[in-house]
Amino acid sequence: MKSSFATSLLSVLALCQHTKAAATCSNFTIVGANNYTKPSPMTFAVSQGVVCNGASDCPVLVGGDVTSQRTTNITDSTPDWAYRLISNATGYPFNATLTGAVENTTYTMQQGSSGYIGFTPTYRCTQGILSDCDNKDLDGTAVEACTPFGWEDGMINGTLAAVATSPETALALVCNPANTSLASSSNTTANLCINPVNSSSGNPTAPNLKGGAGVSSSVGTVLLSAALLVAMIGF
Repeated sequence: MKSSFATSLLSVLALCQHTKAAATCSNFTIVGANNYTKPSPMTFAVSQGVVCNGASDCPVLVGGDVTSQRTTNITDSTPDWAYRLISNATGYPFNATLTGAVENTTYTMQQGSSGYIGFTPTYRCTQGILSDCDNKDLDGTAVEACTPFGWEDGMINGTLAAVATSPETALALVCNPANTSLASSSNTTANLCINPVNSSSGNPTAPNLKGGAGVSSSVGTVLLSAALLVAMIGF
């Protein structure tokens, strides 16, 4: 009985190992653009909410820390081995996350507007194809991989812009999420600064301010795949 159980367990482990191995590739070839930049699809609140209804524009204090993640067009759970291949080919790192500082500065919101100041990380990206895959379905897969990057002084690369909201939503954002105690280690801090009753309407629904601008287009993915296929044939 024990022997039969042990044999079954070994069989299951062997199957798991085989499944794991079958999902790997041993080569990533840069085909197309490399080391180019694009905005992250996530925008983070780096100020408190502001309703600028005075007689002039409003100076808004911004700054703090944000955490951004690497991405690919393959799946939402692209494994580490794929990023290691891509990093080896490009010569720059694709860390799972990057936490960096946003410069403490002042941003001007226009008179008559309401919202907050958002920070959109800048990605460093590459395009290429996977090959030498145990799972042959992955052979020739066109990949775009992107990663946030920063500077030696700990600053994360990105841009600031005003994000327009309703006055109620702006009034509910009572502090800067990027300046909370958890901001240096997490990107899930936005709700810590939301007080839904601190608004002119008493709106009980707290808005999600973690991100939103610039979601990738499926048309762009199709064009990327087509372009890499042409390049691969020529290659």
